[in-house]
This record gives sequence, structure tokens and C-alpha cells, in this order.
Amino acid sequence: MRRPGLVRWPSLAGLIVAMALGGPALAQCPGGYVDGHTHLMVTEVLGGGQVEPNIGGASEAALGVMERLGMGALVVMPPPFTMGQDDRFDAEELALAAGAHPGRLYFLAGGGSLNPMIQQAVAEGGVSEKMRRRFAARAKQIVALGARGFGEMAAEHLSFRPQHPYMAAPPDHPLFLLLADLAAANGLPIDLHMEAVAQDMPLPEGLGSTNPPQLRANLAAFERLLEHNRQARIIWAHAGWDNTGARDVALCRRLLESHPNLYMSLKLDKRRGLPVNKPLDRQGGLKPEWLELVRAHPDRFILGSDHFFLAGGDQRQLPRRGPAMRKLLGLLPPGLARQVGCDNPRRLFGLGD
Repeated sequence: MRRPGLVRWPSLAGLIVAMALGGPALAQCPGGYVDGHTHLMVTEVLGGGQVEPNIGGASEAALGVMERLGMGALVVMPPPFTMGQDDRFDAEELALAAGAHPGRLYFLAGGGSLNPMIQQAVAEGGVSEKMRRRFAARAKQIVALGARGFGEMAAEHLSFRPQHPYMAAPPDHPLFLLLADLAAANGLPIDLHMEAVAQDMPLPEGLGSTNPPQLRANLAAFERLLEHNRQARIIWAHAGWDNTGARDVALCRRLLESHPNLYMSLKLDKRRGLPVNKPLDRQGGLKPEWLELVRAHPDRFILGSDHFFLAGGDQRQLPRRGPAMRKLLGLLPPGLARQVGCDNPRRLFGLGD
């Protein structure tokens, strides 16, 4: 089911820059580290709202950043789309980009097709047999196109601006359970975006009117998804980026100990998220509790900057999240840095197979 890929090493210039940003961690990833959660925006919105494909431009933007940061590979995916979004894209476009850059770009898909189906089913209040068949058929198409997993899917997705839609679906929704079975059958992971909501709660302050006034509890349903099929590997995206106050180290530890098929991608974001649950302290050091968490589960974490690569973007400056990922890698002990930055994502996504 998986396409072979050629692993290419970064250039000498890229390695020098990466060493400056990450120090000795680079030696632990001699082929370059892997960012396991990024977005290649293969459609470009022009003046007047017109949408036009620009796969090559987005790919070149990504490759330029990889060169400067000494990355070995990027795992790209569509963001989670919902119904009615004109700039939606999915596996077909990303397969073209990955095919043009083997060993450098790999892709997940479903955020532009399967996720809107789930949102539609939630809006309609049920899942017909016809919809189940259509969902399964689309998942099979994604696998056939060479995807390394399904993503980015959304169970609880907050809105931070009017064009950034709010989405919610129970993590144990019938279509999520079906996706878990399909993922397990094909040996592919699911990348899931879900703000942690321990119990029904009012919307936290400062998140705007585009979100509902109340958020519904989702952790029990999330555990039901994890328990549904233990062969389905679920990557809970954005560990370290908490907007509700519930996704702390204690919760992450409990879930990782209880669910052997749970993985997490680490994200750093200075602009948003509650500081108390971020991995770095105000001085830029790695908090001891986060180091202990990763040490306790060294094979369950990957890096996931969540950076959006856009055609025509300003390439004079490095994306803000890329250097942050390199810095985080440099704060880990060397052996642990290699696992998180290289070994885990290559095994989880089958890179180089």
C-alpha cells in the first residue's frame, strides 16, 4: 500500500543553519529531522476570492524552508475543512506534490474530504448506509493515492477568526469509528485535532463570537475511540498547545499510560495557547514535567509545527514555528531527540519504505 521514497540529506548550508538553531540535536538526526504535522496549501486565494491551484509554488516554499532548517522530510496534510469551503483540497493535489519530491514530502489526506463528510453527518444527525459506503470508498481512494495516514481530522476545532471555522464532532462518532477500522486495516495512522474538554464548560475568554458559548465534554468519547480498535494508531495533534486548560501533563500521562495506540505531536506557539501548559518556560527552557513525560513514553512523540506553507509567501524570513521545533529538539537529551525528531515519525508514517 505504501510508495517507496528516497531519503535525501540536507545540503551543507542547511546543516550549518540547523546546527546554529538546534545544536547537538542535529547529530542525532543525520538525515535531517522530520516535521510530522504541516500544511501545504496547494490552492491560492486570489483577489476577489478566486481560488487557483498553485501546487508548485507551495512545494517550493516548503522545500526552501527545509533547506534552511536542515529538515529531512515533511509530512504535509490538508487542514480540517468543513462543508461549503471553496478552497478545499485533499489527496489528489498532495499526491502530485509528494510525487514531485520523493523522500522529501509525504502526505496525509482526508481533511478535505472525509472530515467534511463527518461534519455533514453531525449536521444531519445520523449516518445512512449510503454515507458509510461513500466514506469507506473515499478512504480507500486516499490509500490508493499513496497517503501515509488520514488527516487532519477534527473533533473539536476552535475558530480564531471569521474565516477559520469552528467544527465539532464526537470522537466516537460512527464515522470516526469506521475510520479507525479502515486505518487499522491499512496500517496507517489518524491525525486528530481535538481541544481537550474534560466536562461541559463555557467558552474560555478571548476566543471570540465565532465559537459556541458552551463547549461539550469530549475526553470520555476520545477514550472510546482509542479503545474501539487498538490497531488504529491515533496521533493527537498539538500537544503543548492548550486553549481550554484541560490538556496538561497529567492528562497526557494518564491517556498515554492507558492507551498504547495513542501518539502525540508536539507544537509550540507563542501567540496562542495557555502558558501554564506549554512545554517551554518563560526563559525558553524545557519544563521538567514535559521532559519527564517524553522520557516516560519516548516512542510516542513526534514533532508537529503546524506551519502553513503558502505559494508566494515571504521567504526572507523563516516560519516562526520551524525554528521553534528545532529548538525543542535541541533541548532534549541526544538519544531522545533522535527518537522524537527522526525514528518515531519515520516508523509511524513508514517514511523511506
